[in-house]
Amino acid sequence: MSIPAFRRSRMVSFRLSPGEYETFAKLCPELGVRSISDIARIALQHLAAARGGSDPLAFEVRDLRSQLKVMVDEVDRIADIVQTRTVSKAGLD
Repeated sequence: MSIPAFRRSRMVSFRLSPGEYETFAKLCPELGVRSISDIARIALQHLAAARGGSDPLAFEVRDLRSQLKVMVDEVDRIADIVQTRTVSKAGLD
């Protein structure tokens, strides 16, 4: 079972030519990102920062904090399940 990814609530959609898609898809592993969406998000963050918006690093830190909270919540949930099963099993002995 994988840990659920941080869920974003807004979606932006745009079209790429087959060549653009292939170029960006090849960039993903080189940049260490999961998808073309990640490339687009990073590019938009840099554009916003260049125009006087927030620092791209601030976007990343906020995103990482949100993802960490999701993971902590999931670990807590799993720990509760393990503890419940351990207590139930101990009661059967």
